[in-house]
Amino acid sequence: MNLSSDWPDATAVHAALAPAGALLAERRALYQLAVELFAPGTPPVSDGRLDNPLFRFRVGEALADRIPFDPAADDELDDVVTELDGQLKVASGADADAKLADALRIIHGQSGAPGVPPRLLTDADGEPFRDAMDVVEAGLARFQAVSPGLAQDLLPHTALLVVLDPATSNGLVSASSRLFPGLILIDRPSCPYDVAEALVHEGAHQKFFDLAITRDFLRVDAEDRVFTPSWSGARWPLEQVVAAFHAYALLAQFAEDVTSSGETGQIGRNSLLPFARARETEIGRWLLGTEESLECDARWLLRTLLREDGNSIRAAEPTSSVPDGRYALKPFVRMARMATGRVLLASPGHPPQLHWLNDNAAEVVDQLGQEPLSMSALGPEKARILSGLVDSALVHRIQ
Repeated sequence: MNLSSDWPDATAVHAALAPAGALLAERRALYQLAVELFAPGTPPVSDGRLDNPLFRFRVGEALADRIPFDPAADDELDDVVTELDGQLKVASGADADAKLADALRIIHGQSGAPGVPPRLLTDADGEPFRDAMDVVEAGLARFQAVSPGLAQDLLPHTALLVVLDPATSNGLVSASSRLFPGLILIDRPSCPYDVAEALVHEGAHQKFFDLAITRDFLRVDAEDRVFTPSWSGARWPLEQVVAAFHAYALLAQFAEDVTSSGETGQIGRNSLLPFARARETEIGRWLLGTEESLECDARWLLRTLLREDGNSIRAAEPTSSVPDGRYALKPFVRMARMATGRVLLASPGHPPQLHWLNDNAAEVVDQLGQEPLSMSALGPEKARILSGLVDSALVHRIQ
């Protein structure tokens, strides 16, 4: 628990929205169900591969209907990584640069950094890499010691850390991309707190990526909203604004933990920690003015982290002009049931359809799996659930 201020503990906020273990299980279930959708009969995928950023990129591109999914593609990374303290994998093998080349090129391009994509530091670089690994290990230790709650909350969402050769990084301090969830790039760190802060900053983004694909966050028509922060001339689309707000909230909490530890003087020269709370507040106040573009879970997260009234946020009841009749699940719809009672439905198409249902919808889905349901024969609550399923395009009227 963060006791240094009356700001909410972000780890408790996360847990209230989605318990850590449940969130990871649901994210993995989504990728597993997608594989079954694209390649029926494929054996279950291991958790290690489901967490692999290269594998997740290929699944994500297939879900976006940009490239076909190849279940036999080689995205193995275990042979080029080193695991630190059972908590963090770092790219280390000489072949890592080649295996991650496409990811580096795409993330570098998204970052707007000049020049050609950077290259990795690996064990082929000898002493510079060993020195960097010492700093990474020390930074991981500082993160766990100074802010154990945040470390426990965020590290499971980081699948791989890549250390860049500073001669090629063009000042890219740290970066990540929702296209390669779980992958974090950092420039060769000069001190342990460079690493610790990057694990908070980019780790917050990895947590956000997982929340965004398992919870109700952004409306589909939200792309026209743009924010320009006071400290930059950048123009951020709404998804980036929400992700930045979330990251600054966690950086602000980490900053208070660092202050409480008496180690403020050890933070890096490019640290964002001194500005984090002010930037969180600036971004959050702007987001409050555009709440109609956010779904219920994003609004609740925003208001709770800002110490506003989040308890009044409720998911809107489905509204629909669905006619009476008998309805059934569409052909080839697949289902995954979570231990929490939530249900994920997936249907093939261009693009495929995926839809999360809360636990009170499971009974309706089970009934639809056995026989068609009539809207008029259901009580009000089940009729609303069925109406929402019809609107999701996973159920159709058969008569």
